[in-house]
Amino acid sequence: MTADATIPVARSRWMPPRLFLLYGAAGVALHFALPAPVLLRLPWLGAAVAAAGGALALWGERTFAAAGTTIKPFERSAVLVTSGPYRFTRNPMYLGLVSMLVGLALALGTPAPWAAAVLMAATLQLRFIRNEERALAASLGEPYERYRQSVRRWI
Repeated sequence: MTADATIPVARSRWMPPRLFLLYGAAGVALHFALPAPVLLRLPWLGAAVAAAGGALALWGERTFAAAGTTIKPFERSAVLVTSGPYRFTRNPMYLGLVSMLVGLALALGTPAPWAAAVLMAATLQLRFIRNEERALAASLGEPYERYRQSVRRWI
């Protein structure tokens, strides 16, 4: 991939926020539509995890905005952001979205919301993160490789 490359696979109507809403709505709908055993129901913990996930996603987005780079997965980034939440995770916005779904799953407790969280994480990994990492390595080179080796992808 050249330094000017975009990530065509990710360019679609189905970007991470929309996928988050889709998976979350499906998890909730299936929770109520299909009788299922409660695996683990901790509403207060779920609310805390969801709130922390939302805060993490917002912190990641604001850190990108302060650095003057795009949050859109298919647009090329000219800046390597390593401050804020990017000191701990390479994907705080994605981690935040998945954490909000985990919080929802903890609050509801049945398998469907848990499946939604797992499917969201898998979709982000397979459809976005792998392509973004290739594009960042191509456009930012050695600084990105050093960052990639020192900071975990998720947590």
